[in-house]
Amino acid sequence: MTDAAALLRAVDAFLYREARLLDAGAFEDWRGLFAEDGVYWIPSEPGQSDPVTTVSILREDKALLAMRVRRLGHPRAFALEPRPRTVHSVTNVEMIDLSDANGLCHVASALTVHEYRAGDRAVRAARCEHRLRPAGDSFRIVLKRVDLIDCDAVHDTVISIPL
Repeated sequence: MTDAAALLRAVDAFLYREARLLDAGAFEDWRGLFAEDGVYWIPSEPGQSDPVTTVSILREDKALLAMRVRRLGHPRAFALEPRPRTVHSVTNVEMIDLSDANGLCHVASALTVHEYRAGDRAVRAARCEHRLRPAGDSFRIVLKRVDLIDCDAVHDTVISIPL
């Protein structure tokens, strides 16, 4: 067994834990996975390289994530009633770079999110990129980029729950 194999197993476990937290609606715990300088980004164009000069579906730093989590937990979050039930499936996890110049692990994966709410079903598919900073025996998310396969389509609502 190599160190790279052990690192990939640790990354797998981290991504599966993130998915489990989202499915459980443990959004505060999910937010805790982010580094203080962490960013959650959903581009609006295929291959989008810059979140600043091009409009994004969503781009949130840790402070904005805190606001999102508070809204999700608020008793008057009527847009989330009834609460959605989700299953996040993370597959095809691949280590792109074990450690870049900043000491971050660069990881790619495929994501499928099945959502059910009030009789409606939705499926979202994406390629994801995580840049992870080692933190003790785990990691902190410096970047979570979710490239929806239909990012440039018309979406009926803003994505209300994290992907």
